[in-house]
Amino acid sequence: MMIREILRYGFILMLALGLTSCDSGREEAVTEADYSNCRYEKPEAIFYDGLPQVSDHTFGQLGRGSEEHFVLSGSIEVTILQYGCDFRTQEFIFKPAGRNDCDSSEDCAVQIAQLLQALSRLGPEYHVFRAWGQAIKKIAPQVSYDESIKLADGFWIKVGKQKSFGSTTLLLTLSEKP
Repeated sequence: MMIREILRYGFILMLALGLTSCDSGREEAVTEADYSNCRYEKPEAIFYDGLPQVSDHTFGQLGRGSEEHFVLSGSIEVTILQYGCDFRTQEFIFKPAGRNDCDSSEDCAVQIAQLLQALSRLGPEYHVFRAWGQAIKKIAPQVSYDESIKLADGFWIKVGKQKSFGSTTLLLTLSEKP
């Protein structure tokens, strides 16, 4: 299977996970956004408490988007923002505990790929993250901070970082448009 087909299947599967995952550990939205004229339905939680290595899980709707937060392996804070009506975007914010620094955009892309690999080990339904991690690692030398890069037709990523107090927060945006 070509990388483009794997990514297309993987992105669709990730969106499906976000649209149909378990309700465990999430908070209901105060107001319900209208998705009747949208290509995608309202986002749902991708992960849930009870998964090995996942704790402190929360999920909430934010208009036509959502915010999901959990701690992975007791030391990595993960926040996932999902939004969009006809074109879905998912932003992953990884805050590893302790000192974590990447010197270049390539180093940060590789670290993000490794974090996606860790997510893929949470269960068979998350193996799509392995494909994303492998694809990101493959293009890591071409990644520049805060610039969209095309993985395949209709699949874009953007890598960023925020430094504060000796640690680095890693940012990954997956989208269908640049």
